[in-house]
Amino acid sequence: MSEGRRPDTKRIASQVIDLLEAELATGGYDLLDVRVFQGGGRFQIRIFVDLLETGDDTDGGVSMDRVARASRTAGMLLEEADIFAGQYVIEVSSPGIRRPLRKPEHYRRAIGEKVDLKVSGSSRVRGILQELDGDELVVLPAATEEAAEPTAVRIKLDRIVEGNLDPEFDVQAIINADRRQRKDTKRRARQEKAGRKKKSRPKNRPKDRPENDGGST
Repeated sequence: MSEGRRPDTKRIASQVIDLLEAELATGGYDLLDVRVFQGGGRFQIRIFVDLLETGDDTDGGVSMDRVARASRTAGMLLEEADIFAGQYVIEVSSPGIRRPLRKPEHYRRAIGEKVDLKVSGSSRVRGILQELDGDELVVLPAATEEAAEPTAVRIKLDRIVEGNLDPEFDVQAIINADRRQRKDTKRRARQEKAGRKKKSRPKNRPKDRPENDGGST
């Protein structure tokens, strides 16, 4: 990379994907996306992975141990490829609630859910993903004051700069769940305290008998 020229982070991210995707797949990982940022004189490479759908039960998601293994693989491959001229930091993580969407199969699995798409040539599109039609997504934007009954829009996959699930948060539900968790914690603490008190109560012991001094009776 030439000095004084802003690096093309999208191109670099694409290079990293090409480098890592096949190797991670052999380890059972689905490389969801790679996002590259520059700041503080170094690059930050964020790598999002999940488990490949193999028919096994993967509802538990990718474990911290699996994330660590994916990080070691990515670090080794990036070091060998020497893509970055300067310093860089790798951050490998599971997808989280704002799951990255990149490949057609990622979007296919997200049909019926709310998505947040950054599209080249415009700002962003947020709405319900209704369909994947060939190389186009059909998205129904959220209603606004200007468009109470919005019309579905079609977006070509190659125009999407970045895609994520866009879950809605029910604030009151989160507050209620937190209150329930606190109540459960207090109840368990009271039960454990009562159990400790019960165990610490002195038990009636039989009267002490004189010890046998070893002599004959």
